[in-house]
Amino acid sequence: MISEEKIEKLSFSDAPKIVTKKIPGPKSKEILEKELANETPTRIAPIGIPLVWDEAFGATFKDPDGNVFIDLSAGVAVNNVGHSHPEIVKVIRKECARLMHTPDGSAPHRQKLGEKLSEIAPGGLKGNVRMAYGLSGSSANEIAIKFARASTGKTIILAFQGAYHGSIGSTLTLTTSPTFRSKYRPFMPFIERLGPYPYCYRCPYNLTHPACDLQCAKYVEFQLTDPYGGIDVNNVAALILEPMQGEGGYVPTPPGWLEYIYNLCKRLGILIIDDEVQMGMGRTGKMFTVEHYGVEPDIITMGKALGGDLPFSAVLARKDIVEDLEPFSHVLTAAGNSMSCAVACKNIDLIKDGLLDRTTKLGAYTLRKCKELAKKRKIIGDVRGMGLGIALEMVRNRETKEPLQTGEMVRIVWALRDRGVFVLPCGRYDNILRVIPPLVISKSLINKAIKIISEV
Repeated sequence: MISEEKIEKLSFSDAPKIVTKKIPGPKSKEILEKELANETPTRIAPIGIPLVWDEAFGATFKDPDGNVFIDLSAGVAVNNVGHSHPEIVKVIRKECARLMHTPDGSAPHRQKLGEKLSEIAPGGLKGNVRMAYGLSGSSANEIAIKFARASTGKTIILAFQGAYHGSIGSTLTLTTSPTFRSKYRPFMPFIERLGPYPYCYRCPYNLTHPACDLQCAKYVEFQLTDPYGGIDVNNVAALILEPMQGEGGYVPTPPGWLEYIYNLCKRLGILIIDDEVQMGMGRTGKMFTVEHYGVEPDIITMGKALGGDLPFSAVLARKDIVEDLEPFSHVLTAAGNSMSCAVACKNIDLIKDGLLDRTTKLGAYTLRKCKELAKKRKIIGDVRGMGLGIALEMVRNRETKEPLQTGEMVRIVWALRDRGVFVLPCGRYDNILRVIPPLVISKSLINKAIKIISEV
């Protein structure tokens, strides 16, 4: 189990440190101008938050001008074990000299990864899954949809309002953010929307849990069972959902809701695809977020932190769902890279080595500190989350819950950047400051970051 002494040594010791008068500094500004001149204007981070990454370690990173930042983004929940973890770097250095790409070929690390994923699968899926690999969360979700349709012989995929499941192909259709969707119509057919998702802070029924008696879940049941509901429930292959929505605002589902939806789908013969791409791999204090709720999905998708510093994703499907799929019917050229499999194995080992319990405890501490801050700052309307997946919802008025406008959020995010704290906003109104640092962040860095947030 990793000690707090070692944790302290896994990040740059001088973070945060700002040495330039402006950010981006002169070297960073030159890189940004040249880089963006050669790329499409579709990117988010360097345009929305002008900044250049030059070196990263643990929960910190540096820009080319010598500024040092605390990373509260974990590369968008990718670097759960930290940037450039020494053990990960060791694996990469060793394996890149031995074997990387194969033509979908077998390799020792691929075999080991399959065994590890089967071992960590939740509940009755443990030892009862088969894997397919991808290169991103989007590709994992595409594969899961493909397998669900092939297995059931049905075509419709259901997704929730507020969801983010990717930005290409069918996953773009599943995603609801107009930022990603508005200019890329038409969308894929045979996708139906359910809702509302249980966003308790902004409940459309103006009810509170548990007195609400899960009206949002009951409305989903109405959508699926009413003869005139407009959804051909007999042709539904699967429902894909996030147990805690990520890009939708770091919205955890309330007790009882997920169980209600799972039981409903089981009764109707609908497969459940659990999207753990952003919230899995220990982010909420358990290897899979769904484990907080005691329900068992049929298919799980993983990405981001599974590969960490390398792009990698996986689909874990119950054996009976995929065992009759046609041989030779699925391929993805660069998937299953041997070095990436080795790194994924090490990421799993590092998270199992005490980081789950640590994330639970440090997450509770961070959540408490954020709630204490909210009592002093009326601009914070709500604080919520699990583990080190925490949202601060920013509002103009606590009574009306009017969201902070985009320009005001940009000012806050830039001000934090200028003080050495990097945070990425999210949410339906882009008014969420999400605190999602690497799970190896020290308590001292958490305290420094929250202090800076309180001063902005």
